[in-house]
Amino acid sequence: MENQNQASTAGKENTTNKMLIGILVKLRECEQEFYEQMEIIGKQNSNERDAEKEGKFYGGISDCMASVGYFIGECAKPAQIIF
Repeated sequence: MENQNQASTAGKENTTNKMLIGILVKLRECEQEFYEQMEIIGKQNSNERDAEKEGKFYGGISDCMASVGYFIGECAKPAQIIF
């Protein structure tokens, strides 16, 4: 019975980590897409770029990625953490 509970918990942790890693990948893709769009806008019309809004976006998405990374670390067992 105890082994079943441990297996169930390990499966949930694994699923949670996979979901969190998926979120982290999507956030990174969004960041890259935003960067590419800013480059296009900058080439077409440099007056349209708004450094303050870009900074807020990068700050916000970096905070999100850091938070997701933190939870990935919290969900991982010590043996799963690679240094």
